[in-house]
Amino acid sequence: MRGLSDSWLPSSARLPSLKSNGARTESARTCTRGGMVNVDGNGERVPTALRVFGGQLKLFRELASMSREELGRQLGYASHTIKSYELAQRIPEPATVERADELLGAKGVLRAAIPLLEEVQYPKFFRDLPKLEKQCTKRYSYDPHCVPGLLQTEAYASAVIGWYIPAFTEDEVARLVGARLDRQAMLTRDDRPAVHFVVEQAALERPMGGRKIHRGQIEKLLEWVQLRNVSIQVMPTNVAHPGLDGAMTLLDMPDRRTVVYVEGQAHGLLVSDREKVNRMAQRYDMIRTQALALNESLQFIEELAGKS
Repeated sequence: MRGLSDSWLPSSARLPSLKSNGARTESARTCTRGGMVNVDGNGERVPTALRVFGGQLKLFRELASMSREELGRQLGYASHTIKSYELAQRIPEPATVERADELLGAKGVLRAAIPLLEEVQYPKFFRDLPKLEKQCTKRYSYDPHCVPGLLQTEAYASAVIGWYIPAFTEDEVARLVGARLDRQAMLTRDDRPAVHFVVEQAALERPMGGRKIHRGQIEKLLEWVQLRNVSIQVMPTNVAHPGLDGAMTLLDMPDRRTVVYVEGQAHGLLVSDREKVNRMAQRYDMIRTQALALNESLQFIEELAGKS
């Protein structure tokens, strides 16, 4: 399968170079070493860059004789959030890093870590999808297993990630949940794209985290669909359809190309080949046609919220 070409991707989303000798020794899209467990793709559960940044943040804070409470107050966060940054449990936003660098007189040391922090925010095989989501003009997906990550509450996301095997530590769960929630900014950004979801009925009914968390998630879906750029269709369990190969996400890019992201047990794959993208787009169109209409889907979600 032909990979994405650097010639059409913006510089911020250029793909990693492939090993030479005329052959691809490992696809840039199919990093399967440890899958989600090796968060940085190199066997480390906590990326070195994140640990180093946390240590530097703590060092500069202490050199400035500033408590976590005081730094948090000036940054607009609680002290436990600052602690999570220092312990490499969560990755701060670039604007937060820049402000901390200024407040602590780090003279650019903390700011220099921003590109590295953005790189390790997501599992290696998944990293290109968030980059493309920030640039796409339209995003539409089919989700058969659980509520889509872009729509998850913090508690629901924690429950989903908490079921991964081998199990993550609490710190790893917190970091991955934070990264997942950060992606939701695309739904409300100024140039927000149209975002459409087709979700299996069974995925919506699956009580991840228990009844209380599940109900909170379903109620959150009713909030999300109030956004004019967000729409959800439900695929009834008793309907046969061509989505049995699994989840897929299609993204329309500013240069009028469409790419497709598919994900398996231990790898993710970006597809840009026009013929293959066209086949997947046709498949998705059929899935949308067979799902409940928007008003029927909304009614189903409302009834599910009442039952949860």
